[in-house]
Amino acid sequence: MKLTSWITHSLVIVILSGLIFMPGFSQATDQDKPDIYTLSSIIDYALKNNPRLRISNKDIITEMYGVKTAKAERMPRVDFGSGATRYRYPMPLTPIVITGPIGPGFDFPDFEKNVYDVGGFFRLPLFKGGRLVRGVRVAEMKKSVAQDNYMATKQELVYNLTSIFYKISQLEKLLQANDATVKQLEAHKQNVEMYLKTGTVPYLDFLKTDVELSHAREKKLLVKNNLESTYELLKTLMGIDNMETPISIEHGAGSKETYAVLDESINKAFSQRPEYMAVSKKKKIYEERIKIAQGKRFPDIYAAGEYGGKAGDNIAFKENWNFGLKLIMPIFDGGLIQSEIDKEINELEKIKEEERFLKLAITREVRDARLGIMNAKERIEVTETAIASAKESLRVELLKYDTGAGTNTDLIDAQTAFLRTETDFYQALYDREVALASMRKAMGDTNN
Repeated sequence: MKLTSWITHSLVIVILSGLIFMPGFSQATDQDKPDIYTLSSIIDYALKNNPRLRISNKDIITEMYGVKTAKAERMPRVDFGSGATRYRYPMPLTPIVITGPIGPGFDFPDFEKNVYDVGGFFRLPLFKGGRLVRGVRVAEMKKSVAQDNYMATKQELVYNLTSIFYKISQLEKLLQANDATVKQLEAHKQNVEMYLKTGTVPYLDFLKTDVELSHAREKKLLVKNNLESTYELLKTLMGIDNMETPISIEHGAGSKETYAVLDESINKAFSQRPEYMAVSKKKKIYEERIKIAQGKRFPDIYAAGEYGGKAGDNIAFKENWNFGLKLIMPIFDGGLIQSEIDKEINELEKIKEEERFLKLAITREVRDARLGIMNAKERIEVTETAIASAKESLRVELLKYDTGAGTNTDLIDAQTAFLRTETDFYQALYDREVALASMRKAMGDTNN
């Protein structure tokens, strides 16, 4: 009997050892290990993979091509063309030349019904009322606006990532606190069961403890679900394609930035905020667009030339060429140019109001962020003291209940108060970090 038991035990050990050292078993363990990110590495990853930021970068490239297009409008243009035309009556392949090839006389051209032509065309704009130069300026400013929009998108992304990072940190701390509360209530429930068997506590204490334990487990589950959802949001902003990839964060020390007085912070925000710089450039763009529209009242002057040949069915081409200066002067357009000018003036007025609105919004953001920092700092100081008091109160209530001097209600109230103070403390820490991130965003700070 002992030999059979020993053989069975040995087989179990061998089988378990084989499972442990199987390649698939160890590989599954490695896959379940989450990737650990610091706040800095999260931001670096997102700056390379966030779709919205990539789109914003593509806008810069698009405007770069716009600059090249505007500059190309100032360059000469050479085209090649050819065609075949059937006429009802025979057409001359070249004009009638009064002076012949040798001496005076007439050189009559060939006449053909089927005419084939081929040649090159040249055109060079010389003057368009300043529209060529201003078009390049507008294109370059549009590119600069796209760069400002990219920086604004980047700063917003960094702010969101920072907020989510510290939210995860807060939720993980809350999960630990709720887990400790559940374990403490489970231990307390065991003590109540033991006291109930000895008849030293009423059955009502057991019911209250069980209800409070169920509530604590529910709160723990709620925090856990919120934590998982926040991690999913973080992966989305980071641009992680495989949402099943497990990740975790590495908790670091809190920020310790200090900021100048309010007026200096606001002035710095106006000089650094990319949205404000972009709207100022938009204002210059529409000032240029007004001048471009006004330039349409001036004549267009350009040089043009053509070199080509025509032939009939015998494919004997007769060459010809011409070059010269041309002028087009607008005389009457039914008010079209004036309408374009008025439209651009109205757009400029809209941009001015947008600039004014943004100025008010930036001022409010800086003030709100500064108040948030001060408020969170005061709450951290208060809740740190409250945590120490609540922890000592819980310790005393546990001792009183174990010695029979305290009530179950007082103990549960002390436990609830301790968890609440912990929650308030972690919330204050989170609010401080978010307020600091909001201040960096409001001031247009480009540092991660």
